[in-house]
Amino acid sequence: MKRTDSLLAPLLKNFKIEDTVRLSRIKSEWQNIFEAPVSLHTSPAFLKEGELLINVDSPVWLQQLSFYKEDIIKKLQGFNVRAVRLKLGRVLSEKKKDKVMPKRNVLTENEMVFINETTTLIHNHELRDSIRKAIEKSFVFKEAGGR
Repeated sequence: MKRTDSLLAPLLKNFKIEDTVRLSRIKSEWQNIFEAPVSLHTSPAFLKEGELLINVDSPVWLQQLSFYKEDIIKKLQGFNVRAVRLKLGRVLSEKKKDKVMPKRNVLTENEMVFINETTTLIHNHELRDSIRKAIEKSFVFKEAGGR
């Protein structure tokens, strides 16, 4: 009996989607391959003929990681990656999303009183609702560690 990968490999090669499938596997395993903080500041962007392009979210991380290219390649050998290029780019991993997007907290009684006192005198219903929502979000974001 033949292994599934031995049957699929020629098909992937014929359809020229080997790199796409490999990149998808790398993306799904990224946080297991590279633990935090590296996985929070990097993400695989493009793979072609064994060269992986990695987005890095800041010049400082780009500089630091440039010293570790060989180590990065070694960790990715199982995916047939033979070279890496680093570039500044957008990075938003799952773990980072959790940190960026504040969790919804319940407003305190004092905050609700403040919101009601602030918006009670606004006669325009739509404007009052918009201001109320903005103040609520401000409190929630502040409680969740926002700036």
